[in-house]
Amino acid sequence: MAAAIAARHPDIEFVFIAGDLTNFGNEESLRQVIDALGSDGRKRNIYAVAGNCDTKPVRRLIGLEGLDVEGRVVELPFATLVGAGGGLKSAGITSFERSENELIEALSPRLTEAARKVRDLPLIVLSHTPPYGTNADARGENHVGSKAFARMMGMHKPDVWICGHIHESRSVSKEDGTLVLNPGPCSGGCHAILEIGKGPDGIFLVRAQLFR
Repeated sequence: MAAAIAARHPDIEFVFIAGDLTNFGNEESLRQVIDALGSDGRKRNIYAVAGNCDTKPVRRLIGLEGLDVEGRVVELPFATLVGAGGGLKSAGITSFERSENELIEALSPRLTEAARKVRDLPLIVLSHTPPYGTNADARGENHVGSKAFARMMGMHKPDVWICGHIHESRSVSKEDGTLVLNPGPCSGGCHAILEIGKGPDGIFLVRAQLFR
């Protein structure tokens, strides 16, 4: 499905993946995803965090391939990017689960560093787990995202927060000034296009559109 999505948007140069690059797969599964995103012959810059269904070998390869955003402040031509992977700990039966404190330790230092800089460019957070209490973390009538992430979003007010994990909550919504985007599962053809531009007053404008 990743190849079909790439072919549908040939001019896209930057790809953000909010975890679960594989479904408990191995290194070869990850390489297939990477190859699929360039199967139309176009070179794309891929940035990712690992999801709760990404095994240790896959997580290691995400880093070795230079895709992993975690623990980094990435300066892109159009934005500053930080991120943290893993699913919020629940039953403890998937490959990469983290407690709220572990999510704080993973994201807070780099997000704080990036937020303190002069915001010449928009700030984007890329995580697997969505922030709590948003349209991106609803499972039925319950919200199941990270309360720590919600607090960090309210404190630092990034321009965009891209997340995943909760497949049934694919959405685009403005949450206290932050555009929160859950594109949904790529395996089902779900994806989104994020557009960043500058208005006549010099203020950056961000918007996103969901596709399937």
